[in-house]
Amino acid sequence: MNEKIKNHVHNILAPYQDVENIQDLEEELSQNLQEKFTDYKKDGHNEEQAYYMTINSIGDITELIQSMNVETKELKQTVPMDFSKTELTKSDFRSVSVYKGKFNASNLNESDFSYADLTDSMFKSSNLTKAIFHHVNLTGVQFKWANFKQASFKGCIYDNTYFKQCNLTDIVFDEETFNGTIFEGTSLKKSSFRHATLLNVQFRGSDLKKSDFEGAKMDKLTYNFLKSAKIDLSKITVI
Repeated sequence: MNEKIKNHVHNILAPYQDVENIQDLEEELSQNLQEKFTDYKKDGHNEEQAYYMTINSIGDITELIQSMNVETKELKQTVPMDFSKTELTKSDFRSVSVYKGKFNASNLNESDFSYADLTDSMFKSSNLTKAIFHHVNLTGVQFKWANFKQASFKGCIYDNTYFKQCNLTDIVFDEETFNGTIFEGTSLKKSSFRHATLLNVQFRGSDLKKSDFEGAKMDKLTYNFLKSAKIDLSKITVI
Protein backbone atom coordinates (compact mmCIF):
# COMPACT_ATOMS: atom_id res chain seq x y z
CA MET A 1 0.00 0.00 0.00
CA ASN A 2 2.92 2.31 0.68
CA GLU A 3 3.98 1.96 -2.99
CA LYS A 4 0.44 2.73 -4.15
CA ILE A 5 0.39 5.93 -2.11
CA LYS A 6 3.81 6.96 -3.46
CA ASN A 7 2.64 6.41 -7.04
CA HIS A 8 -0.47 8.48 -6.40
CA VAL A 9 1.60 11.38 -5.03
CA HIS A 10 4.04 11.13 -7.94
CA ASN A 11 1.17 11.41 -10.43
CA ILE A 12 -0.22 14.47 -8.63
CA LEU A 13 3.12 16.29 -8.73
CA ALA A 14 4.21 15.08 -12.17
CA PRO A 15 3.37 18.43 -13.89
CA TYR A 16 5.68 20.26 -11.50
CA GLN A 17 8.94 18.35 -11.89
CA ASP A 18 10.82 21.51 -12.85
CA VAL A 19 10.07 23.15 -9.50
CA GLU A 20 13.05 23.35 -7.16
CA ASN A 21 12.88 20.85 -4.26
CA ILE A 22 9.93 19.01 -5.80
CA GLN A 23 11.52 15.61 -5.06
CA ASP A 24 11.81 16.51 -1.38
CA LEU A 25 8.20 17.64 -1.38
CA GLU A 26 7.07 14.39 -3.02
CA GLU A 27 8.88 12.31 -0.42
CA GLU A 28 7.53 14.42 2.45
CA LEU A 29 3.95 14.21 1.20
CA SER A 30 4.18 10.44 0.66
CA GLN A 31 5.49 9.93 4.16
CA ASN A 32 2.78 12.13 5.63
CA LEU A 33 0.05 10.22 3.83
CA GLN A 34 1.49 6.87 4.85
CA GLU A 35 1.25 7.98 8.49
CA LYS A 36 -2.36 9.00 7.95
CA PHE A 37 -3.11 5.65 6.34
CA THR A 38 -1.67 3.87 9.38
CA ASP A 39 -3.76 6.01 11.73
CA TYR A 40 -6.96 5.23 9.80
CA LYS A 41 -6.17 1.51 10.03
CA LYS A 42 -5.69 1.86 13.80
CA ASP A 43 -9.11 3.52 14.01
CA GLY A 44 -10.68 0.31 12.67
CA HIS A 45 -11.05 1.06 8.98
CA ASN A 46 -10.19 -1.68 6.53
CA GLU A 47 -7.35 -1.23 4.07
CA GLU A 48 -9.47 -0.02 1.16
CA GLN A 49 -11.38 2.48 3.29
CA ALA A 50 -8.17 3.73 4.88
CA TYR A 51 -6.57 4.23 1.45
CA TYR A 52 -9.42 6.30 0.00
CA MET A 53 -9.72 8.34 3.20
CA THR A 54 -5.99 9.02 3.00
CA ILE A 55 -6.11 10.10 -0.64
CA ASN A 56 -9.17 12.27 -0.06
CA SER A 57 -7.39 13.99 2.81
CA ILE A 58 -4.79 15.51 0.49
CA GLY A 59 -7.03 18.43 -0.48
CA ASP A 60 -5.10 21.68 -0.29
CA ILE A 61 -1.45 20.80 0.35
CA THR A 62 -0.48 24.44 0.97
CA GLU A 63 0.79 23.83 4.51
CA LEU A 64 3.06 21.01 3.39
CA ILE A 65 4.45 23.13 0.57
CA GLN A 66 5.16 26.04 2.90
CA SER A 67 6.85 23.72 5.41
CA MET A 68 9.26 22.74 2.64
CA ASN A 69 9.96 26.43 1.91
CA VAL A 70 8.52 26.06 -1.58
CA GLU A 71 6.32 28.92 -2.62
CA THR A 72 2.76 27.73 -3.16
CA LYS A 73 2.37 30.16 -6.01
CA GLU A 74 5.53 28.82 -7.67
CA LEU A 75 4.34 25.24 -7.41
CA LYS A 76 0.89 25.94 -8.79
CA GLN A 77 1.89 28.40 -11.46
CA THR A 78 5.24 27.19 -12.78
CA VAL A 79 4.77 26.11 -16.37
CA PRO A 80 6.89 24.33 -18.99
CA MET A 81 9.81 26.48 -20.09
CA ASP A 82 9.92 26.22 -23.89
CA PHE A 83 7.01 27.67 -25.88
CA SER A 84 8.96 28.28 -29.08
CA LYS A 85 7.15 28.06 -32.43
CA THR A 86 3.80 27.67 -30.69
CA GLU A 87 0.37 29.11 -31.42
CA LEU A 88 -0.56 30.85 -28.16
CA THR A 89 -3.11 33.47 -29.18
CA LYS A 90 -5.01 34.86 -26.17
CA SER A 91 -3.10 32.65 -23.75
CA ASP A 92 -3.46 33.24 -20.02
CA PHE A 93 0.00 33.57 -18.42
CA ARG A 94 -1.22 35.64 -15.49
CA SER A 95 0.82 35.17 -12.30
CA VAL A 96 2.96 32.39 -13.76
CA SER A 97 6.70 32.02 -13.12
CA VAL A 98 8.71 31.19 -16.22
CA TYR A 99 12.41 31.42 -15.47
CA LYS A 100 14.65 31.43 -18.56
CA GLY A 101 11.63 30.59 -20.68
CA LYS A 102 11.72 30.56 -24.46
CA PHE A 103 8.95 32.11 -26.54
CA ASN A 104 10.85 32.23 -29.83
CA ALA A 105 8.80 32.56 -33.02
CA SER A 106 5.59 32.14 -31.01
CA ASN A 107 2.28 33.79 -31.74
CA LEU A 108 1.29 35.47 -28.46
CA ASN A 109 -1.29 37.80 -29.91
CA GLU A 110 -3.55 39.20 -27.12
CA SER A 111 -1.88 37.04 -24.45
CA ASP A 112 -2.01 38.26 -20.85
CA PHE A 113 1.20 38.17 -18.76
CA SER A 114 -0.11 40.26 -15.85
CA TYR A 115 1.80 39.69 -12.58
CA ALA A 116 4.00 37.05 -14.23
CA ASP A 117 7.69 36.54 -13.44
CA LEU A 118 9.55 36.15 -16.74
CA THR A 119 13.08 36.58 -15.40
CA ASP A 120 15.79 35.90 -18.03
CA SER A 121 13.27 34.71 -20.62
CA MET A 122 13.75 35.08 -24.37
CA PHE A 123 11.22 36.38 -26.92
CA LYS A 124 12.80 36.15 -30.37
CA SER A 125 10.72 36.94 -33.47
CA SER A 126 7.61 36.75 -31.31
CA ASN A 127 4.24 38.23 -32.14
CA LEU A 128 3.15 40.19 -29.06
CA THR A 129 0.42 42.25 -30.69
CA LYS A 130 -2.03 43.49 -28.04
CA ALA A 131 -0.19 41.50 -25.37
CA ILE A 132 -0.70 42.68 -21.78
CA PHE A 133 2.33 43.26 -19.56
CA HIS A 134 0.94 44.63 -16.30
CA HIS A 135 3.11 44.33 -13.16
CA VAL A 136 5.40 41.82 -14.87
CA ASN A 137 8.96 41.06 -13.76
CA LEU A 138 10.98 41.57 -16.94
CA THR A 139 14.40 41.34 -15.28
CA GLY A 140 16.97 40.16 -17.80
CA VAL A 141 14.31 39.45 -20.44
CA GLN A 142 15.47 39.70 -24.05
CA PHE A 143 13.04 40.80 -26.74
CA LYS A 144 14.52 40.46 -30.23
CA TRP A 145 12.65 41.28 -33.43
CA ALA A 146 9.38 41.20 -31.47
CA ASN A 147 6.22 42.98 -32.56
CA PHE A 148 4.45 44.87 -29.75
CA LYS A 149 1.77 46.59 -31.81
CA GLN A 150 -0.93 47.89 -29.42
CA ALA A 151 0.68 46.04 -26.48
CA SER A 152 0.10 47.39 -22.97
CA PHE A 153 2.77 47.96 -20.30
CA LYS A 154 2.09 49.03 -16.71
CA GLY A 155 4.01 48.73 -13.44
CA CYS A 156 6.67 46.35 -14.80
CA ILE A 157 10.22 45.71 -13.58
CA TYR A 158 12.68 46.59 -16.35
CA ASP A 159 16.04 45.67 -14.81
CA ASN A 160 18.58 44.93 -17.57
CA THR A 161 15.75 44.29 -20.01
CA TYR A 162 16.86 44.23 -23.65
CA PHE A 163 14.79 45.28 -26.66
CA LYS A 164 16.54 44.66 -29.98
CA GLN A 165 14.95 45.68 -33.29
CA CYS A 166 11.47 45.53 -31.83
CA ASN A 167 8.35 47.41 -32.87
CA LEU A 168 7.37 49.59 -29.92
CA THR A 169 5.69 52.29 -31.98
CA ASP A 170 2.99 54.19 -30.04
CA ILE A 171 3.66 52.14 -26.87
CA VAL A 172 2.95 53.91 -23.56
CA PHE A 173 5.59 53.58 -20.84
CA ASP A 174 4.28 56.44 -18.70
CA GLU A 175 5.48 56.43 -15.07
CA GLU A 176 7.50 53.21 -15.58
CA THR A 177 10.98 52.80 -14.05
CA PHE A 178 13.81 51.50 -16.25
CA ASN A 179 17.16 50.40 -14.86
CA GLY A 180 19.93 49.29 -17.19
CA THR A 181 17.43 48.78 -20.01
CA ILE A 182 18.73 48.73 -23.60
CA PHE A 183 16.72 49.70 -26.67
CA GLU A 184 18.80 48.75 -29.72
CA GLY A 185 17.66 49.44 -33.27
CA THR A 186 14.11 49.59 -31.96
CA SER A 187 11.19 51.63 -33.25
CA LEU A 188 9.97 53.92 -30.46
CA LYS A 189 8.19 56.35 -32.74
CA LYS A 190 5.41 58.22 -30.92
CA SER A 191 6.10 56.21 -27.79
CA SER A 192 5.44 57.86 -24.45
CA PHE A 193 7.76 57.93 -21.42
CA ARG A 194 5.94 60.73 -19.61
CA HIS A 195 6.96 60.95 -15.93
CA ALA A 196 9.04 57.77 -16.29
CA THR A 197 12.32 57.20 -14.45
CA LEU A 198 15.25 56.12 -16.63
CA LEU A 199 18.55 55.04 -15.09
CA ASN A 200 21.46 53.86 -17.24
CA VAL A 201 19.12 53.39 -20.18
CA GLN A 202 20.63 53.14 -23.66
CA PHE A 203 18.92 53.93 -26.96
CA ARG A 204 21.33 52.48 -29.51
CA GLY A 205 20.30 53.42 -33.02
CA SER A 206 16.61 53.45 -32.08
CA ASP A 207 13.98 55.54 -33.84
CA LEU A 208 12.64 58.04 -31.29
CA LYS A 209 10.78 60.29 -33.69
CA LYS A 210 7.97 62.15 -31.87
CA SER A 211 8.51 60.18 -28.66
CA ASP A 212 7.43 62.01 -25.49
CA PHE A 213 9.61 62.29 -22.38
CA GLU A 214 7.76 65.13 -20.68
CA GLY A 215 8.18 65.02 -16.88
CA ALA A 216 10.66 62.13 -17.04
CA LYS A 217 13.57 61.78 -14.63
CA MET A 218 16.87 60.39 -15.87
CA ASP A 219 20.57 60.15 -15.11
CA LYS A 220 23.27 61.80 -17.22
CA LEU A 221 24.01 58.66 -19.26
CA THR A 222 20.41 58.36 -20.41
CA TYR A 223 20.20 62.10 -20.98
CA ASN A 224 23.23 62.02 -23.29
CA PHE A 225 21.77 59.18 -25.37
CA LEU A 226 18.55 61.10 -25.85
CA LYS A 227 20.28 64.40 -26.46
CA SER A 228 22.24 62.88 -29.34
CA ALA A 229 18.94 61.73 -30.82
CA LYS A 230 17.71 65.33 -30.79
CA ILE A 231 14.78 64.60 -28.49
CA ASP A 232 12.93 67.44 -26.79
CA LEU A 233 14.30 67.29 -23.26
CA SER A 234 13.13 70.71 -22.12
CA LYS A 235 10.71 69.25 -19.56
CA ILE A 236 12.81 66.46 -18.07
CA THR A 237 14.81 66.31 -14.83
CA VAL A 238 18.40 65.06 -14.68
CA ILE A 239 19.07 63.23 -11.41
